[in-house]
Amino acid sequence: MRKLTLKDRFLPHQYSRIENEAGIKIPETIKDFISEYADLSVKENKFINNDGKLFEISQFITYRMMYDFIKEFKEEGLGKKLPFAIDNGGWVFCISFDEECMDKILLYQMEMEWKTKNDAFELVADSFEEFINNLQE
Repeated sequence: MRKLTLKDRFLPHQYSRIENEAGIKIPETIKDFISEYADLSVKENKFINNDGKLFEISQFITYRMMYDFIKEFKEEGLGKKLPFAIDNGGWVFCISFDEECMDKILLYQMEMEWKTKNDAFELVADSFEEFINNLQE
């Protein structure tokens, strides 16, 4: 049977729109990763942080979800974060572009779960590369 050609899951103009809305510049390596895995699930979906806590990715998100979360972060005053994946409960993994925690991977714990804005994000990993390189089945 013939193989079909997959449509691009992220287009250059969508990255421009995300960058403009969030006020960030996304590194090319991260754009390449997002372009390849957006809207997909992977077998290597578990990450154990330095405290031994397990985090699990359900799937990498679409452009529409990414854009909607960026708008929410902006409206709520939650800083410059780039969402890229969700867990099984719908919480969102983000790359921080905030000066005080630049490049860190944070888990957005939805508004119903936090009492103050300081509770909105939990530290997962020190960098995107560390997070991706240490995902396991």
